[in-house]
Amino acid sequence: MSQQISIEDAFPTFQKRVRELFEENLLLRAQVDVLERQLAAAQQNTPTAEGHPDPSVPTTPDPGT
Repeated sequence: MSQQISIEDAFPTFQKRVRELFEENLLLRAQVDVLERQLAAAQQNTPTAEGHPDPSVPTTPDPGT
């Protein structure tokens, strides 16, 4: 049941699929980069798990004190 075709006949299809996969991969990597930046920004703006502000983020003194 296996049918063989020449490399020359298969090559255009192979090239097309490689190009599609490259473009999909590039888009996915760009989405990962955006999500990593959003995560880093969110982690800088939220308190740590103990409820204390992240010490690496500078805080401003309360003007009422």
